[in-house]
Amino acid sequence: MEANEENGCGWVIKAPFTTNCESVRFPKSYPEMLRFMRSLSKKYYGHLPYLMIQPCMFNRKEVKVVALNNLPVFKAGIATSLNSRSPLGVNRSFAETKDLLEFANTALLKFRAAVPFAITDGLFRIDIFQTASGQMVVNEFESLDAAYESKIRGDDEATYQFLQNYWLVKIESLIV
Repeated sequence: MEANEENGCGWVIKAPFTTNCESVRFPKSYPEMLRFMRSLSKKYYGHLPYLMIQPCMFNRKEVKVVALNNLPVFKAGIATSLNSRSPLGVNRSFAETKDLLEFANTALLKFRAAVPFAITDGLFRIDIFQTASGQMVVNEFESLDAAYESKIRGDDEATYQFLQNYWLVKIESLIV
């Protein structure tokens, strides 16, 4: 496995369920990737079911779009940047909100077509990166416990209200 040519900064290995880049590694070669995977596997043996391997993006700004009831509605105020770990690349915003929401909607529709039984009608988040050539790509989909904090006043409260009503209806439907 060669360094990621298009994005110029190799790969990133991440452990799930960890915070603050606690278990993030940036291998530049296949042997280095194996070494990192062995050390992380030993560190978390019996606690983590998998490790994630992703290309390291040239633009390390990740945009998180929140969808409610299968509709992308706003860009969350949380974004990750791994600048301190990789000397190459940039960390800058990309795309207008309208373009992000349209891209997120297309990604959500494709996800629902590929995985029709996935729970996407509640809180669902689409995390998006941009490649060196400017193309938006989905990094991951999150649901249920996805963070949804927003910098725009009212988005958090509206999301909280939506989730309260959503779960009330879901629970009531199981009781009746």
